Amino acid sequence: MRSLKKNSVQVDRNSVIYSGLVILKASLLAVIVTLVGFLIFAVVMKLANLQETIIPPVNQAIRIISIAFGGAVAARSSRTRGWLKGALTGFLYIVWAIAISAIFGGTYAFDTVLLSDALLGIVVGAIGGIIGINLE
Repeated sequence: MRSLKKNSVQVDRNSVIYSGLVILKASLLAVIVTLVGFLIFAVVMKLANLQETIIPPVNQAIRIISIAFGGAVAARSSRTRGWLKGALTGFLYIVWAIAISAIFGGTYAFDTVLLSDALLGIVVGAIGGIIGINLE
C-alpha cells in the first residue's frame, strides 16, 4: 500500500507578505473593535444620560484599547518582532481611521492632531505588540 502524503503548504512566518497580511488583518480587527466599542458607548450614553464632556476621553480610551489589541494580535500571529509589527499595526489603524473619517466626515485636516494620533498609534501598537509577543 502506498502511503498518502498530505500536500500541505508550509507558511513562512518570516516572509514580508505574511507579515504584511498579519498587520493588515490586525489593523482591520482593531478598527472593528473600535466601531463596536463606539456603538456600545453610544448605547450607554443614551441609556444613562451621561454628559457630553465624557465623550472625548472615552473615545480615546476605546481607540487605545483597540490599537493595543490589534498590536497584540499581530505579534501573536507572527511570533517575531512584536514591537515592530504592533507599531505598524497601530500606524495602519490610524490610516484606516483617517480614511473612514474622510469618507464619512467629508474632510480631514493634516495638522498636529494627526501627528499626535499617528504617534499614539505607533507607540500604543508597539506596546500591544510587546505584550502580545510575551503572552504564551
